[in-house]
Amino acid sequence: MMWHHGGNWDGFFPMMFGGGIMMIVFWGLVIWLIVYLVRRSSNEKPYPKDQAIDILRQRYSRGEISTEEYRERLAELKDSLNV
Repeated sequence: MMWHHGGNWDGFFPMMFGGGIMMIVFWGLVIWLIVYLVRRSSNEKPYPKDQAIDILRQRYSRGEISTEEYRERLAELKDSLNV
């Protein structure tokens, strides 16, 4: 059997090129995932308009404000917060 010790680089360069692209894709996905998770965690805070309306509903349900006052304040909140 004869061994070939020549310079057969046919498989080396495509593999090196493909491996480089795969490394770039891998790190791109890792960075995208980190950015996605950071943005997602910062968006989980309750939105102020939702909080204001929830507080108003709680006060109304406890009887602290009348129906008329509830409707007026709710209309004002919706107008000012563009709900």
